[in-house]
Amino acid sequence: MHSAQACYRELYDSLLEYDGGSLYPDVLAPWLAASAGERIWLCSFASRRGSPIPSVDVEDLWRLYALSRVNDTLLLRFQRGTADGSDWPGPLISQVEYVAFAEALGLTIVQASSFSPFHHEIVAVEYADDRRQPVSLVSCSWPCLMLGDMLFSRAGARVRGGREIIRKDIAESSTMYWTYRRKNRPGQDLSYGWGSNSQWRTAFRRDYRVGQRLYYNVDGKRDLGTLESTVEDDDGLTREERVELLTNRCFIFTMKPHDDLWPYDDRLQLEWS
Repeated sequence: MHSAQACYRELYDSLLEYDGGSLYPDVLAPWLAASAGERIWLCSFASRRGSPIPSVDVEDLWRLYALSRVNDTLLLRFQRGTADGSDWPGPLISQVEYVAFAEALGLTIVQASSFSPFHHEIVAVEYADDRRQPVSLVSCSWPCLMLGDMLFSRAGARVRGGREIIRKDIAESSTMYWTYRRKNRPGQDLSYGWGSNSQWRTAFRRDYRVGQRLYYNVDGKRDLGTLESTVEDDDGLTREERVELLTNRCFIFTMKPHDDLWPYDDRLQLEWS
């Protein structure tokens, strides 16, 4: 664990240990008061500019990852299921308190009016009568958070779509990559397999919306836009399947093994519509 992550590690441990009924006043508010410097750092990070993506140090990505672990833990309260093998409902927090905590850190709530895998993580699927109907947004279980132009956390979305566009059993239960923990499905990130301290030195995935352009996993080494479309790679995936996995962070239609893949090197640019 890096020293810049220490305050988030302390908060993370406090969330796991707390068994009271007043999480915000007992744990979150005191932590915010003692960690005012984090808001300053996060706001400074949000204001960075690049061409168009700002450069970062690996320590910055570790720091953001530590905050994402806190966020994953807070989100458990808004999820159903026990896919992670635990019946713990997560820290007792309301959506109002969750939003207040995020905004106190300088994160911005974004409410996209239509479904986008950039802004939305699929948690539940309803089938439309039209088998070819594109995926549309029905409701959200928690909000999307941005840090400047960078996505920090996607909204949890109930969606509706045609059976030839989205598969309910796949979209609701396939492995969610770049995610430490979900109750309703398996998660996986690059911290898995490391010790209790070394796992924290994991880089946060950066996605950006700049103007009408979406940038997925900007620190990835392989541009999916340059790959042949029908050739299967070492994971047994075509370019389209890799794009599906990268943009959604899980499969939503592809019926292939999903628990031992390596999407972490992939990146992609798309037009926002």
